[in-house]
Amino acid sequence: MFEGGQKNGPVDRAHLRHIKQYVQAPVHRFAVISPPELSTICHEELVSLGFSQPKVTDAGVEFFGKLRSSFLPNLCLHAATRILCRLPSFRAGVVQELFYRVSTCRWELWLNPKVPMEVRAFVRNSRVSHEGLVSQTVMEGIERRFQSQHLCLPRRWTSERDGEGGLASPLKQRVLVHLQENHCEISLDTTGDHLHRRGYRLEHSGAPLRETLAAAILLRSKWNGDVPLVDGMCGAGTVSIEAALLARRLPPGLRRSFLFELWPGFQEKSWEHLRKKMAQQALAHSPVPILGLDGDPRALGIARKNAERAGVDQDIRWQCIDFFTFKPQEHRLPPGLLVLDPPYGKRLEGGGVDLYEQLGRHLRRFFEGWQAAILTPSKGLALSLKIPSMRFWQISHGGSPIIVAMTRL
Repeated sequence: MFEGGQKNGPVDRAHLRHIKQYVQAPVHRFAVISPPELSTICHEELVSLGFSQPKVTDAGVEFFGKLRSSFLPNLCLHAATRILCRLPSFRAGVVQELFYRVSTCRWELWLNPKVPMEVRAFVRNSRVSHEGLVSQTVMEGIERRFQSQHLCLPRRWTSERDGEGGLASPLKQRVLVHLQENHCEISLDTTGDHLHRRGYRLEHSGAPLRETLAAAILLRSKWNGDVPLVDGMCGAGTVSIEAALLARRLPPGLRRSFLFELWPGFQEKSWEHLRKKMAQQALAHSPVPILGLDGDPRALGIARKNAERAGVDQDIRWQCIDFFTFKPQEHRLPPGLLVLDPPYGKRLEGGGVDLYEQLGRHLRRFFEGWQAAILTPSKGLALSLKIPSMRFWQISHGGSPIIVAMTRL
């Protein structure tokens, strides 16, 4: 049980009993948050993990389960942003009603007051229309509940500095409030740091590709470690590392921590059993060749270090080589998946029509029979490849649109 003003003796046992009754035992609604273009992938991942009838929504994908049901998606989903727990909704037509309903919720069973808390509100078509007022009311209602139970008040998150002049805590408890048509739904973040933060990419070169996006490209290409993979311009090695995790069936969250581990209702034995089980089910090594290529020895050095931290360095064949001199036949590679993330636009200098025309010639000559996924800033540049039968998938990365051109060469 977490620290922070909890009472001793019989009250502790009552507190634990209430946690089990109101937090651990009931079935809750959870939301896998993801960009719209990745929600179908997250849905497929949830189904493969054994979740029955997950539903795609505007926010991502929703499913039902007990509190420990949030452990597996946090640990194993490759393309998701975070996992939220939806609390039961209630009517809140006026500020006083919102405050009363919030202040009578059993927050001490859910929240750790030592974790700084950030309340964010989203309001639509409601009598209480000011989002700042809604956030403030919910925060004060939560504080009133802790105060009424004679517990330490939760710390408030500050985006820039904490109250003592130091840097803000890197960890926060997100409390998301949706007030729509006078009905309020509050969601609690179970994840903490964004799920793309696997814990291995402490260094990068140039403009790094986010881990969840790299994994999504592999999953969208239906690559599951059954054919070779070539990461032709690997940079910090994100695609290669995500491929190795997929090929070995290693959970991407195995080497990081999660916010739910600090909750009063955290079931440590269930969590450790799950982590151990998923680690034991993983393969000892990749069943297929995975090649990470880059002409920059510094970038390749960073990629190696990242792979070592991910525990998959031995699964990847790193080569300091210009992609335009690489021929898969010379490495006795049968056709597989080629992923290319060329430099372009604001991300890195050096991209343009000439580069993509040169890429197209190299692919047509040496990669016949291969499947390819090529990142481009626009459909026009993708067409410069002059490769027939391309499918285009538009996604967002760092606020900018990216086109992934997919084809069979």
